[in-house]
Amino acid sequence: MNKLLVNGCSFTAGSGHYGGDNPVSPIVWPNCLKEDFDTVVNLAKGGEGNDRIVRTTMDFCNNNDMSGYSAIIQWSSIFRTEYYSTNEWINVVVNNGMRGSEHWAIDAGNVEDNQTLAYDREMKWLNSINDYSIAFYTNVLTLQNFFESLNIPYMFTSMSSQEHPYMETELYSEIPTTTEINLKRLVDKSKWSRHALSTYNMDNFISQEDRHPNATGNKLIAQALFNELRQKYGR
Repeated sequence: MNKLLVNGCSFTAGSGHYGGDNPVSPIVWPNCLKEDFDTVVNLAKGGEGNDRIVRTTMDFCNNNDMSGYSAIIQWSSIFRTEYYSTNEWINVVVNNGMRGSEHWAIDAGNVEDNQTLAYDREMKWLNSINDYSIAFYTNVLTLQNFFESLNIPYMFTSMSSQEHPYMETELYSEIPTTTEINLKRLVDKSKWSRHALSTYNMDNFISQEDRHPNATGNKLIAQALFNELRQKYGR
């Protein structure tokens, strides 16, 4: 395992305000592993969801020689989706901050056509939390089976504990459907990190600017994930 492929959202891509007169260089956990691997490929993008993570991961693996690669995939919020429209992928974020209410917000890039698309695909059909849960487990199982079919050593982790299968409660404390229960049973928990990234911050090494890990937190995350990956595969 001398090469590493990673994917995820801002917890893996880095957070901050980039470009302009005050660029910020992110110190993220994949960068902290560059001394442990000959190559580290980071496909992560801030604010993006699990649909994109699956799509870009599979695209990379199908179009590159994966000899010597292992992978660490950080799953994002279940309420982030994407759709293909007008020759581009549209990222849609459903804000479930008012759970139990019908006042859900849509972030689709503040473009009118995209907002209309988001409404048609998300709001009109009133997708339940159970629907998003099913989509999440489907994405996880898709990559789980994909990596295993290619014999690529891999480990999954998550942005928060809510999306982590080691949690005893169901996703967002909803009553699970039979479909969700059956899908969750197929998830190989042995291939997951022990904790979500947001709980690896041990002594609360959080950035003063946002809710992401700071430089020290990212180093702790990198070391923990690297050790767990070696323990799982004995290398």
